[in-house]
Amino acid sequence: MIAPLEKKHLSEVAELEAICFNDPWSEAALLESLEASYSHFYVYTEDEKVMGYMGLYAVAGEGSVTNVAVFPEYRGQGVGHALVENAIAVGKELGLEYITLEVRESNLTAQRLYEKCGFERVGVRKNFYTSPKEDAVIMNYFYNKEKTN
Repeated sequence: MIAPLEKKHLSEVAELEAICFNDPWSEAALLESLEASYSHFYVYTEDEKVMGYMGLYAVAGEGSVTNVAVFPEYRGQGVGHALVENAIAVGKELGLEYITLEVRESNLTAQRLYEKCGFERVGVRKNFYTSPKEDAVIMNYFYNKEKTN
């Protein structure tokens, strides 16, 4: 079940961040983002257990995915796909023109997921990531395709 991220989820989400990312968000950073008016954070839960989460910032008609993360034991079960599709639906409700995200160039699994959800590769940010240093692939989801030409 996908639901808005609440304070009660913060410790599990911070744990997930530490597992998935080299530069994880702290519980305090997550709380600060959660309380921002432009933030739209969601968790995928089953029996009160957080299986994954994602964050979306929405400002001036543009969306930016902060993170999508799934606990290793729940990967390959559609959790990430459901979270990304939820972000797309939220963006549509908010009237966004597009959603953008960065993904490690080596993270082909995530890139395939985003492509499956309708995101397009639009560029590269050189040396975007550290630990280890790596380029980021920029991917966008456009709500009105005719506006992108």
